[in-house]
Amino acid sequence: MDDILCEQIERKVGNDNCVKFEGISLQISADRHRCNYVKTKVRVHRYPGGSLALFHGPRRLANYTAEGKLVTTELKQAA
Repeated sequence: MDDILCEQIERKVGNDNCVKFEGISLQISADRHRCNYVKTKVRVHRYPGGSLALFHGPRRLANYTAEGKLVTTELKQAA
């Protein structure tokens, strides 16, 4: 529901693999799908609380705080 009620803005990734959004530079890390997203169109989602997320198509690339700090999620290892 949050992704429907958020503000969505399309941006193009720069040559440094970062997205510029309102004076904030959002770095995109390499993932298992692509090593970089240079010159790719992505969507920035700004949620009501101010947090941000980057999407490439339906896939969420990263979550950020309102200040642009990357939020990492720890995966729990199965026992």
